[in-house]
Amino acid sequence: MTLEKFFSSELILENDSIILRPLTINDIDSIESISFHKELGEFGARVKNRNDLMEYFNFNLGARTEKELYPLIIINKKTKDPIGITMFGNISFQHKRLEIGWTWIGKKFQGTGINASCKSLLLDYCFDSLDLRRVEFKVDIKNLKSQKAIEKIGAIKEGFLRNYNIQSYGESEGTYVYSILREDWKKSI
Repeated sequence: MTLEKFFSSELILENDSIILRPLTINDIDSIESISFHKELGEFGARVKNRNDLMEYFNFNLGARTEKELYPLIIINKKTKDPIGITMFGNISFQHKRLEIGWTWIGKKFQGTGINASCKSLLLDYCFDSLDLRRVEFKVDIKNLKSQKAIEKIGAIKEGFLRNYNIQSYGESEGTYVYSILREDWKKSI
């Protein structure tokens, strides 16, 4: 797989409850209905109105064009309503690894198993279709909810990156790095 081929693909992943497909500018109106809430972590802290949402969309769609991030919208398969957004990034096909992250799930869908279902689809795709060896996750030290969610799906905490990001609350003390290896994922399913 090459970056050009990957980023030009129109990836569709689905199971009985959700569909993941590429985010487009046409999704902005439907996503707006679940966007502005403080319970949405870093996304919720930074995206507070339509203008912020437009900047968020432009950044993510531009990052796809630049082959940096591949944003996917998470959709309820039955109702066709948006649930949230997740992304692939830091992709290295040469080293057979990438990062899954930048995920946010609408408040009313949190705690429903959607995140685990989403991550399962993404991980199956990474290990079965892309033949990757490793998938990484990075989680801010203060984001306990995401740390628990990543650990629940079997990710191993590997280390701590000090002063790694600037978050909406200011300078972060650091970020935890987690991973799931192909052999770990195959054992868990």
